[in-house]
Amino acid sequence: PDFREKVDLFISARDLPKVQTLRNSEPSPFAALFAKDIKTDKFVRFATTSVIKDSKNPDWILAITVDYLFEVIQEIIVKIYDKEGHHPLEDESKHTFLGECSFYLGSLMCSNSQKMECKLSGGRNTGTVLVRGEAQANSRDVFCVTFSARKLANKEGFFSTSDPFLVISRINEDGGWTQVWHNDRINNNLNPCWAPARIPMTTLCNGDPERPLKIEIFDYEKSGKHHFMGQVETSVTGMVKGNGMAMFVLEPELAAKKKGYTNSGTLTATNVMVEAHPTFADFVTGGCEISLVVAVDFTASNGSPSDPSSLHFIHGGGAYNPYQQAILAVASVLETYDTDKKYPVYGFGAKVVQPNGQLSVVQHCFPV
Repeated sequence: PDFREKVDLFISARDLPKVQTLRNSEPSPFAALFAKDIKTDKFVRFATTSVIKDSKNPDWILAITVDYLFEVIQEIIVKIYDKEGHHPLEDESKHTFLGECSFYLGSLMCSNSQKMECKLSGGRNTGTVLVRGEAQANSRDVFCVTFSARKLANKEGFFSTSDPFLVISRINEDGGWTQVWHNDRINNNLNPCWAPARIPMTTLCNGDPERPLKIEIFDYEKSGKHHFMGQVETSVTGMVKGNGMAMFVLEPELAAKKKGYTNSGTLTATNVMVEAHPTFADFVTGGCEISLVVAVDFTASNGSPSDPSSLHFIHGGGAYNPYQQAILAVASVLETYDTDKKYPVYGFGAKVVQPNGQLSVVQHCFPV
């Protein structure tokens, strides 16, 4: 049997080294992932993260989805680079290599909380990579929402206004949080209304609407060191039930030391719904019926069945021509789902012999 399933990998790094270049600053890292090709027995790149500017502790938000094969030893290598210039990320030689580590997917999935920490080697010999794995739920549903906020706390002082954006994290089994989504900033606005969002449920909460979510608001900074503006803890179910209700934005540290603190503004989720996208299996088990109908092209452009160069050429010895091969390939799949096991066959583009023995005009749909 095929034990294949989808696993989401979340990659982070800690304590990456500063790179002694002309800019002499914290790195702008990205990660490249490699897996062994079974046919060639060589490691090939299968994924590349985005670049996080000026960060020695990057958390790459987008999950990397891989096929998890129970019966196969799957070694994955993670290489960390510091981006240089405007060179494409695929050209590794143009970027500064910071180090690499490797792990086995089976070991990751069997580890406590499906989390591993790997030391980087082969580059600057400093820093670690954190890898978290989570089996992906079989859901195609999409979470639809429009976020807006009011009276956010300004983090830019008296002469400027914050540029807020949202980051959503979902809770893990060990109580930690993993960032899974963020939106674009809105400049100079403490009462922002962000564009409507459509987030796959597998990305947001791995298909679990009760899973706790943390929505953080940050003031965007070009340096990448964004200022925290507050947070809200909720869930998909909470937002669906409270559609349009304001949620208090809280700054935990400020609340702990400022007497009489109430909130740092409000966040509202409106137009909230979970948009259902059934799988093929859902349609079949729900009673959807599929019928196979075959149509054969008899037009003269295909040539005579006695001409070896024709797609309609009838081979001796039982060999199939391209038309027969196509019909067999499609019909072999669809016959399983055809309820009455009867397959109508029609033709088009030919003159048909009539009961009086005469040929008709060209017919564009006739039973074969």
